[in-house]
Amino acid sequence: METTTTHHIGDNLSPEHTERRLLSRINDTLRINYQLITRTSAMIDPYDSEFAIPRYFLLLAELDELETVQQMTLDALAVQQPEVARVLDLMNKKIALLTGSLYDSMVESLLPSPTRVNISESGLSFYARERIPPGSHIHLTLSHPSNAFHLAATARTVYSEEEDLEGFRTGAYFISLHPHDRSKLAECIQQKTIDEANLREYQLPESFKAEE
Repeated sequence: METTTTHHIGDNLSPEHTERRLLSRINDTLRINYQLITRTSAMIDPYDSEFAIPRYFLLLAELDELETVQQMTLDALAVQQPEVARVLDLMNKKIALLTGSLYDSMVESLLPSPTRVNISESGLSFYARERIPPGSHIHLTLSHPSNAFHLAATARTVYSEEEDLEGFRTGAYFISLHPHDRSKLAECIQQKTIDEANLREYQLPESFKAEE
């Protein structure tokens, strides 16, 4: 049986301690589901069957895992038999093009609408439908609309602030998060940080902007 190591952030760590570990934060839009859980449940594997994980998330996560394994296999084959690997890669791309629209229409019907999230490797803030008291433990599933990552995690809330239209802005730090999921999250954060930095380079200097 395969054993998966889960990273835990102990409840005795304060939000300030977690924040000091923060490398960078980004604003993004993610599909998010959450449920209140006990402190004991927050310490177990976030993919455990104890949690009511949405069906769409399990589908996306499994497809993502298959894609990763497939790419690793192609990379290994490319070293030994590059021509065969190239043919298989082209076939995969053709299949992806043919099935892309069908896949999108099927999956989109199952998905919740993306919502604004501020996220880092150590935690996130998101908009909840109701107030979640600080100190509560929650289970989260997060899906990136562009399939950059699909991850499950447990977390502890640190604040909940009511905002007029979007609900309660809720901040939480991760307790259990798989190392593989953390790595994919870190890659996404790094890439978006680079993209935003590159975009700023193309913005006009203040001297070129029209005076109001």
